[in-house]
Amino acid sequence: MGKPHVLSITVPALGHVIPLMELSLYLIKHGIKITFVNAESAHNLVVNASATKGDIANSIGLVSIPDGDQPEILKEVIGKINASDRDKITCVLADPGISWAMEAAEEMGIRRAILCPFAATGLVLMSCIPKLIEDGIIGEDGTPTKKQTIQLSPTMPAMETSHFLWVSRTDSEFAKFWLYEYALRCKRSMSLANKMLSNSTYVLEPAAFKTNGEILPIGPLLAASHGTGNLAGNFWTEDSSCLKWLDQQATQSVIYVAFGSATTFDQTQFKEFAMALELCNRPFLWVVRPDFVEKLSDAYPEGFQERVGARGLIISWAPQQKVLEHPSIACFFTHCGWNSAMEALINGVPLLCWPFLSEQMHNHDYICNVWRVGLGFNRDEGGLIAREEIKNKLEELLGSEKYKANALDLKEKLWSSIKEGGSSYNNFMNFVEWLKE
Repeated sequence: MGKPHVLSITVPALGHVIPLMELSLYLIKHGIKITFVNAESAHNLVVNASATKGDIANSIGLVSIPDGDQPEILKEVIGKINASDRDKITCVLADPGISWAMEAAEEMGIRRAILCPFAATGLVLMSCIPKLIEDGIIGEDGTPTKKQTIQLSPTMPAMETSHFLWVSRTDSEFAKFWLYEYALRCKRSMSLANKMLSNSTYVLEPAAFKTNGEILPIGPLLAASHGTGNLAGNFWTEDSSCLKWLDQQATQSVIYVAFGSATTFDQTQFKEFAMALELCNRPFLWVVRPDFVEKLSDAYPEGFQERVGARGLIISWAPQQKVLEHPSIACFFTHCGWNSAMEALINGVPLLCWPFLSEQMHNHDYICNVWRVGLGFNRDEGGLIAREEIKNKLEELLGSEKYKANALDLKEKLWSSIKEGGSSYNNFMNFVEWLKE
C-alpha cells in the first residue's frame, strides 16, 4: 500500500488558493502526498510565482483543468493518477465552493474534506440559509428582505443582514448571483464532506465552533507559523526590495497599505487616499497593483511622489507575511480579507479596516467590535472616505495603546493554538491520522 494521496482543489482566487496551498505543504511534511489542481486561469500564475520556491515547485504535483465546473475532467485526472501512480488518491480536499468536486469524489468512493478559507462564522451562516428563508430574513435569491441585525445562536455576535457574505455592494448582477451561488455550493459541500476544516481558531470564533462542533479549526495557516518560509500559492512575483527599505525605518513607524488581489479604487478615492498618506507625515509602504486604479500613471496627485520622497515606498506586490512580521510596521491598512487579517493578527499588528465586499464586511465587524484590534472609517454623503477621516482614524489607532495591546494579546493566544499541544495543532494532527487510516 502506498502513501496517503490528497487531491487539493480550489477556486481560482488568491484568497482561496493560498490557505489550501499552505495546508497542502504542511500535510507533505507529515508524510502525505499532494496533487494540487488549479483552474487554468490560476495555474500558470501559481507556477510562475512558485518557480523560485523549491519547497512548492518540487514537492507538490501541480495540475490544471479548464475553468468552470469540471466534474468529468476531475474524474479523469483522478483516474489517470490511480492508474499510473502507486499512491492512489485517497482523499479530495476542496474549497467548500467547489461542491461538484465533492460530488465527484463521492461518486468515486473517495473520502472528502473541505477547508474553509474564510471565517468559520461564514460556514455557520451558509448552513442557516434554509432557516433564514423560512423566517423571512432573506428571499429565495438570498437578498435580505430588510436591513436588520440577527444572531445565528444566542452566543454568536450580532450580524447585520447587509453584511451577509453573499450580499454584494456592487450593482453587478453577475456578482450578486455568483456570491449567493457560492454560498449555496458551500452548504452543499458541508453535507458531503467527511471532515470540515477551518483556517481559524477557537480563540477567534468560539461561538461559531460551539454552534457547529463538526467544523474543526486548524489555523492560522501561515507559512511563517509552520516553517515553510515562503508564501505559498501566490499569483504575482513579490518585490522583496521593500524589506531592505523597512530595515532602515524606525521600530513601529511604518504604515503598511495593501488592499488585496482584487480591490480597485476610482481615481477620486485614490487621490484622496494618497493625500491622506501625505498629510499623515509618517513613513508608508503602499502596495499598488497595476490594475488597482484606472490610468495609474495619471492617478497620483500632482507632485505627490516628489513631496513624500523617501518617506513613502510604492511597490506592485509585497511579501506580505515578511512585511507584517517586520519590527518597523506600526499598522496595516487592509481590505479585511481573512488571510490578511490572520497575517496581521499572528504578528500582533493593529488594523485600519477598509472592507469592499463579501466576508470582508463581517471580518471588519470582528476586528473592530469583537477583537478590538482595529478601526473602520465613515464615508461622507457622497460615499467618499475623506483624507481627514483617514488621518484622524490613523492617529487614533496609533495614539492609543489599547489596540496594540489587544493585538499582542491575541497574537500570543494564536501562537499557543498552533504550537504543539495547542487546539489547532491537535485538530490538524487528528486530520493527518485520519488521512493515514
